[in-house]
This record gives sequence, structure tokens and C-alpha cells, in this order.
Amino acid sequence: MKKINIILLLLSCVNLYSQNGYIEYGYIEAFGIGNAQGPEYNAFLIFNKEKSYYVTAKDSLETTEKINSQQSFENKEDSDLSGAIYNGLKSSKDGDQVFFSAVDKNMYSTFYYDNVDYIKDGEIIFAWTITNETKKIGKFNCSKATTSFRGRDYTAWFTNEIAVPFGPWKLNGLPGLIVEAYDKGKFVYWSLKNFEYPTTKAEVKFEKSTIKYKPYSKFKEFQKIELEKEKERNLIFKKQYPNVELGEPKLNEMFIECE
Repeated sequence: MKKINIILLLLSCVNLYSQNGYIEYGYIEAFGIGNAQGPEYNAFLIFNKEKSYYVTAKDSLETTEKINSQQSFENKEDSDLSGAIYNGLKSSKDGDQVFFSAVDKNMYSTFYYDNVDYIKDGEIIFAWTITNETKKIGKFNCSKATTSFRGRDYTAWFTNEIAVPFGPWKLNGLPGLIVEAYDKGKFVYWSLKNFEYPTTKAEVKFEKSTIKYKPYSKFKEFQKIELEKEKERNLIFKKQYPNVELGEPKLNEMFIECE
């Protein structure tokens, strides 16, 4: 009987270890505006004890009505600027994806340039400071942690009730699941919308052997190219509308990672 109990306990532990969890976030980008005042994307994170898969800004996660309602706004204050200026959801077929393995510490994220490609980050070590502040988010008791990462200062609220080191986007490394996160000024903001653990919604699937990937240094090169393109676009715009003041393009108003 004792032997049977031990076997059942081991099977229970294996089952718990392999269980998948699902968390749905609302994700807001408010570059240049802040205070989480921007279009909200649907995002989700699938995870188990070893790895996680995050995706947002994906066509299939958004309704046509939502995309159309947030797609643009009319500039009614300046008669020189006719038509609509894009200020809304920019989803794509594949979305923005991040895969992270807590085993080998490698991270892969989508990278859009000529084609859909991937950036391989390798191991990222977050220097988290866990504070004494706590609050309730949904049904979870959460603790506050802070860190700096690639040009932004982040606050994350995590729960020890789900003891996995994962979170939205690239944020990870805390002793519990991150259920809410934002940078200083809330130019980027993730909020809890739904949670299921264990879940049968999906499995963490990511075939590293079938993808092409580049080092993070290639993404830095891409940022420089895009920054120069934005400067050129501003010059053309300025010639057409000399009375309109345009600020100098900044990386933190174009990318989440902006070091």
C-alpha cells in the first residue's frame, strides 16, 4: 500500500509539472502619450513549468469591429492636415510572439523586416527588486517588483500562488507569474483579463529547429535604419507643412526596447 501511495504521489507531481496554464492580458501601447492612453490589443500567455509562449497584435485575436473602431482618427484641429492619421491597432497574421525556455534560458521573439524572422536573445537576467507592497488583482494576492530593461523602468505585479517565472512579453525571472506590468509613464501596459490553470486551451508549441533567427545585434541595426527613415519622413512632411512643429524622432516612441 505504501509503495502504491508513493507511485500515485509521483504521478501527481509529474501531472502538475506538465500542466499548461493560460493567462489573457489587455496590452496597450501609448508611445509618446503615456498613461496607458492608446489602443488595446488582446494578448495571451501559455505556459507550463518549463517554458512559455506569448503572442499579441495578432489578426485572429482581434475582431474586425474593434480594429475598425480604433484604426484611425480625423485631424479636425489643423486644416492643413486633411484625412485620417493612423493611430490604432496594427495587428498581423502572425502577431508579435515571444517564446522563452526556463530550462536553457533562450528566448526568441518575432522580428519583422523583409520577412517574418526571429531574434534570439539568449539568456536575459533581470535585476528585480521585490518590494513590500502588495495588492489584490482579480483573485490573486500580488507583490510588487521593479527593474530596468533596455531603456525602460518596469513595475510588475506577480503572484506566488502560481509559482512559475513567466510574464507578458519578455518579462520573466520572478518567483511567481506576472499578472500586471507597465513601464514608468505607462507607455506600455499589460493588465489581467482572464486566467485558467490548468487549461486545455493550448499547448506551448514552438519549433526552434524550423525557424530562422538572428542575434539581438541585428535588431539594433534595424532600429537605426528605421530611425533614419522616420527622420527622412519628417523632413518630407515638414516641406509640405512648414507651419507644423515636429519633434525629433525617438526610439522610445517607436519601439518597446529603446536603449
